Amino acid sequence: MPGSSELETVDKMTNKILGQVLMSAALMVSAVAPAMALDYEAKPVQWVLQAPIRTVGAASGALFTGLVTGPIAGGYHGGIKGINHVAEKFGDEHGTGQRLAAVPIGGSVGMVAGGVYGGYHGMGHGWKKGWEHPFSRWSFITMEEK
Repeated sequence: MPGSSELETVDKMTNKILGQVLMSAALMVSAVAPAMALDYEAKPVQWVLQAPIRTVGAASGALFTGLVTGPIAGGYHGGIKGINHVAEKFGDEHGTGQRLAAVPIGGSVGMVAGGVYGGYHGMGHGWKKGWEHPFSRWSFITMEEK
């Protein structure tokens, strides 16, 4: 039937246009929401002017720390904790044989779990430090400021 294929084409076009309109509306709301949330009388002008720079600094710190330095540091520390835990279960946490046997079991699981945790923790850390000190070295690494 020629009429049914035309209806399917119209339905697909309608769904596509509706999706584009909804995505555009969501994008506009997300762009306008921070400006609507600001209370200009309560916030100093300097804070309002610094907000875009701080937001970009926080986003870049969160992405880099959450995707690079957080998983690396978390994987390293998680692997060490996993090896120590399994070696202790084998009998001696400081024994060479127990530690060697624990590497493939506890080390690999600890690295994966620590990497996931480090990425999650690093993203929050990068956002917080990137907001406080945009584009500083502390917003791109997971160790604490001294």
